[in-house]
Amino acid sequence: MAAFISLIDGLSRALFFLACLLVAAMVLVVAYDVGTRNLGMRPPIWAVNSVEYAMLYVTFLALPELVRTRGHVCVELLLVAIGSTARKHLEKGLHVLAALICLYLAWRSGVELWKTIQSGSYEVRSFDMPMWALFLSMPFGFLLGGLQFIAFPLRGDSFFTGPADSKGGL
Repeated sequence: MAAFISLIDGLSRALFFLACLLVAAMVLVVAYDVGTRNLGMRPPIWAVNSVEYAMLYVTFLALPELVRTRGHVCVELLLVAIGSTARKHLEKGLHVLAALICLYLAWRSGVELWKTIQSGSYEVRSFDMPMWALFLSMPFGFLLGGLQFIAFPLRGDSFFTGPADSKGGL
């Protein structure tokens, strides 16, 4: 099991690194686009669409690593207010629920990816983009995100970052 968790952690980090490279590329493209406009030159027609597509990829490529590092949104109000035993049970339920949601979305986006591959459709804007390329990062991001939620209790990790012995008194 430890090897499997190490594998999904490594994949999550690799996808996050790729997302970071895309963010850097977006910064360069936007700077180039703005610079050419301010210098009275003709801006590249591909810049806006490229950044939009990259933002979509960044979202799903970063998702598993954000789950792993607790960068996702988690409201701890209820977790702080209950005892440690109840908190552990609630957390396990939250891990399962979050994993099921991610895995369902991985399946749905995978179905849509497959449909777009079969149809051969394109999104026609400033440049043609195969529709499957728009869906490509979604199933992988959701699948690894769901696996990261499952890995939390297997690692002995917790959503909870508050006081360890909280008995309820805010």
